[in-house]
Amino acid sequence: MKLDILSEAKIILDKFNNNGFEAYIVGGCVRDLILGRTPKDYDITTNASPKETMELFKEYKTIPTGIKYGTVTVIINNTPIEVTTFRKEGKYIKNRKPESVEFLSSIEEDLSRRDFTINAMAYNEKSGLIDLFEGRQDLEKGMIRVVGDGKERFKEDAIRILRAYRFVGRYDFKIEEDTLAAIKQNMHFLNNVAKERIIPEIKEIFESGMDINKMDFITVLFPVIKECFNTYQNNKYHMQNVGEHTYKTFNNIENVFHLKMTMLLHDIGKVKTKTTDAENTDHFYNHSDISWEMAKNILDDFKFDNDTKEKILLLIKNHDKYMAPKNKYVKEKLNEFGEELFFDLIKVRIADDEAKNHELVKDNLKRFRDTEEFAKRVIKNKEPYRISDLKINGDYIISLGFTGKDVGEILKYLLSEVIEDKDKNDKNKLIELVREYKK
Repeated sequence: MKLDILSEAKIILDKFNNNGFEAYIVGGCVRDLILGRTPKDYDITTNASPKETMELFKEYKTIPTGIKYGTVTVIINNTPIEVTTFRKEGKYIKNRKPESVEFLSSIEEDLSRRDFTINAMAYNEKSGLIDLFEGRQDLEKGMIRVVGDGKERFKEDAIRILRAYRFVGRYDFKIEEDTLAAIKQNMHFLNNVAKERIIPEIKEIFESGMDINKMDFITVLFPVIKECFNTYQNNKYHMQNVGEHTYKTFNNIENVFHLKMTMLLHDIGKVKTKTTDAENTDHFYNHSDISWEMAKNILDDFKFDNDTKEKILLLIKNHDKYMAPKNKYVKEKLNEFGEELFFDLIKVRIADDEAKNHELVKDNLKRFRDTEEFAKRVIKNKEPYRISDLKINGDYIISLGFTGKDVGEILKYLLSEVIEDKDKNDKNKLIELVREYKK
């Protein structure tokens, strides 16, 4: 078969092959080209050493990005392409990285070390497709199958477990039976993987829209979710235990990482706050606050970036609070949260209640959707809800003789008046309000 590869990758292949070396595009780019997709990036493997690669491409910019592991990045027309020498890894340390790398002269040996059959194919125009493990056939079947012994593959580098699920989510494939058995047997090794390697993997899995019930790794990475499945809810609003409810809300929300993480963690505080009254009804008072505290510890442990962490925590903190399509409430919350997060909070409320007793929450769902429409009208009509929307600013208030904290307090006062009555957002009326405030 003939693959239509990127011109910059072809330049590199031709240069190697015209100078007595072997070179192939390999891995994900081959997989995507066979599937008719445009690869995100290209990887090339060769029998040339890193030193020989840098010498051969000295007319271009080269970067020894992972020279210890045989990788050099060659940049052509501002396109970076990683070039790696044929290799095999030595013994893996703590299920995540090899203690040594041995360079090889054989493409066959190089391919045999790779994770899945669909990633273990190589190609150049001279040799065509090199497919030693029936990767193309697995692509046609929609199958994720490990190369070699699954138990050893996942023990070597446990991140491959998440990679399997990532491919399932991305391509809507299935994991081959023996491979899935090996994954489940080695799932506990995920605890040895550096957290910063885990986040990009689960982000792509979550955003693929994959059903959380198929994500067997969840309770390993987030043990508190296992406790949620043991926390029952004898309450008229709930039909399931906390874990089952959590999974439903996760599937209900749109495929955005911070929203998925919010739903995964929004009710974890219930495992610590459950009480049962004299009528045998369960309650979970202040569970939002406890969920916030527990989620913060989890997000810190996984080293989430601050922006994503703050979004998740704000949504968890407010997921159970009052919401209504009323002028004062909507404008104050738009001001407090900003447009994006306020609409995210509405999505969270809807996803949460859609996983409850529908008959009892149908009025809530209508109220949330009405709140969303109200907020959209406020924004569309450019009604004032932020200090920056006021027709006078802090500099003008200072010019009226105010200083320090008074300036901020006056701006807050003016905004509260304008939120109540948008017609007051007139310069003369605001000046009059300032004068009244001074009195």
